[in-house]
Amino acid sequence: MLLAAGDAVTVYAKEPPPPYEIVYRDDNVLFVSKPRGMEVEGERSLESQLMKDGIKARAVNRLDRNTSGIVCFALNEKSRAELEKCFRDRLVTKKYRALVVGVPEPPHAVLRAFLFKDAKKSRVYISDVRKTGYVPIETEYFVTDKHDGFCGVEIILHTGRTHQIRAHMAHIGHPVVGDGKYSSAAVNRRFGRDTQALAAVEYRFHLPPDSFLGYLNSAVIKIDAPF
Repeated sequence: MLLAAGDAVTVYAKEPPPPYEIVYRDDNVLFVSKPRGMEVEGERSLESQLMKDGIKARAVNRLDRNTSGIVCFALNEKSRAELEKCFRDRLVTKKYRALVVGVPEPPHAVLRAFLFKDAKKSRVYISDVRKTGYVPIETEYFVTDKHDGFCGVEIILHTGRTHQIRAHMAHIGHPVVGDGKYSSAAVNRRFGRDTQALAAVEYRFHLPPDSFLGYLNSAVIKIDAPF
């Protein structure tokens, strides 16, 4: 078909899918699966993308930019206050999936140590003994599957400190595969991965019965691990 001057042309194009997936939503809370490489807050972040898509939500917890998985958002001020208290009082169990170098022994352990955050260097340091400026951390892991030179683990955070999983696993000699900060370039090249294999995959709530969000206690907010 030939076009002539004055012809009108209409082009139909599909909108690109959003760079996130809504896992669960009601009138109070929103759980979104974040891709790796995206900040939770700030300019061009997951929070700003939601706003752009007409969803006014405030992040209640955070993930590292290169950690993928579920992030919890509040959809109103009442739920925001309740959720922040929930995370502060450790009334939520957060489960992560990771690939780590080697195979930790024993296959299940609760690791306890102390962490210092150096904000200027954007990294943390782990010590087995208490030192000035260090805070206690607790990380539980379960080996789930073994491969050639690495293994899959499920991790439960009993404290939620910056870079806790990545630094703590590296501290015991089993860094997260692909981690550019707490592993090494040589190790990551060996496994052919330049992004960290770490994702937040499950949330379970343990709210008091008088909480208006108590209904979340019966919900399992869960996604499949992307690796």
